[in-house]
Amino acid sequence: MTDGPGSAEVLAELLENKPLRRDTFEGWQQFRTTRHRFVPAPVITIDQWRTMSPRERALHDMHRTATHVNLPLQETPMSLKVSRLVNRRISNNAWKRNSSTLSGVMVNGLGYHGKTETTCEVAAAFEDRWLTLHDHLNPRTVPGTRDLHAPVAYVQTPVTAKPKSTCQAVLDFFGAPTKGLTLPQLVRQVAQSAKDHGVQALILDFTDRG
Repeated sequence: MTDGPGSAEVLAELLENKPLRRDTFEGWQQFRTTRHRFVPAPVITIDQWRTMSPRERALHDMHRTATHVNLPLQETPMSLKVSRLVNRRISNNAWKRNSSTLSGVMVNGLGYHGKTETTCEVAAAFEDRWLTLHDHLNPRTVPGTRDLHAPVAYVQTPVTAKPKSTCQAVLDFFGAPTKGLTLPQLVRQVAQSAKDHGVQALILDFTDRG
């Protein structure tokens, strides 16, 4: 059997720490800071399982089930290529200072191929490095303000994504009010929020639910 927390402790943590929606600042931070915390069930032989008490067997079986439904993203040649491209684009844009136009990247493909998880893992790893580099402080902070520092903003676009609803979704990530704002006002507010919060990468996750 492998070392590590017992099944009871792992299952208790899973029950106590239900994931928040990733498209909010709090939810993204929870994802970023806990994404590698899950401890899979140890690999044991059938003989070892038989020596367990009924309670230990039940806990181990539940731990195995939790392991199966929380399998880590498997790396493939394509996911590695996408990861390198997304990481390079995010990093280059973060250091770019001589242009107001930044290059984006679109990750396209069929459902359940790992597009969202691959992109989010790269972005979370970038944010880890960025926060460490700047001692978890926003290097562009405005004196006298207490804006959230969000190097990465993850946004799930509405089903019928249009400029106004997309802007509202971006502002919802920060919990900013949007009621009564016109489209030009929303656009300006998005740009100002990205600057105030130190956003280096904006992820727009579009899912065709039709």
